[in-house]
Amino acid sequence: MKHTYHFMAGLPRSGSTLLKSILNQNPDIHTEPVSPIVELMYWNEHYFTDSEQYLAYPKPKSAYKVISSIIDNYYEDVEKKVVIDHCRAWSNNIERIITYITPKPKIICPVRDVLEILTSFITMIHRNKDQVSFIDQNLIEKGLETTDDNRCDFLMSKEGIVEQALWAQSQAFIRRDNEKYLHLVDYNDLLSQPDVELKKIYDFLELDFYSHDFDFIENPHRETEYQWNLKDMHSVRSKLEKKSKRPEEVLSDYVLNKYSKLEYWKYSSHKYY
Repeated sequence: MKHTYHFMAGLPRSGSTLLKSILNQNPDIHTEPVSPIVELMYWNEHYFTDSEQYLAYPKPKSAYKVISSIIDNYYEDVEKKVVIDHCRAWSNNIERIITYITPKPKIICPVRDVLEILTSFITMIHRNKDQVSFIDQNLIEKGLETTDDNRCDFLMSKEGIVEQALWAQSQAFIRRDNEKYLHLVDYNDLLSQPDVELKKIYDFLELDFYSHDFDFIENPHRETEYQWNLKDMHSVRSKLEKKSKRPEEVLSDYVLNKYSKLEYWKYSSHKYY
């Protein structure tokens, strides 16, 4: 089947799994856990650029066909018309989408206040005290205490997934004139006015609107979580409702002050210019 491809990037703990679970209710849409498409494209490009065998007898048209066929081959088993591929790196790889997949990328980007994201991570770690999360494992390897402040500092460091996602998405949104390819979906807006936010998404994707059921949500493509060591990293509640704790209930004053107003889509004083 010939697919229409769209994409999802966004920030961690910002409702990506929830949004995908909702969109999967549409019989014409397929979306699943984070895919390796970006990495496969990158490493194939790298091979064709640096391989001695290829450089000895280059075939650029064949190289292009190999790379551009990756996504079709990966989703060969999918029988729905529209595929939304999810990877946070898409917002930083728009040129690859244009070159190999579609000249008009459409990337859905779930976002959420940074302090709420950190609160979600810390709450989840506390819920899973019997596990050593990928966050704590990193701190232990560095000889640091597994305190909540250190956990937040790691997540917001250059090697932390929150900071990496913020930086990549902000650069696409602000510096590269790629705003037209991105559609931001605020986590709290999705919870408080789901019909409005879904209508905006369908308009952005240029698809006919589908009426979703927000009282019976399930994740049909649950991924394994051994790499994170947080067993409910991608679980979703069956009913759309907000039960998250407020940052002030979980985070220290140090974290609340250090990581406030970093949302580039809301504040002109953010650091991502």
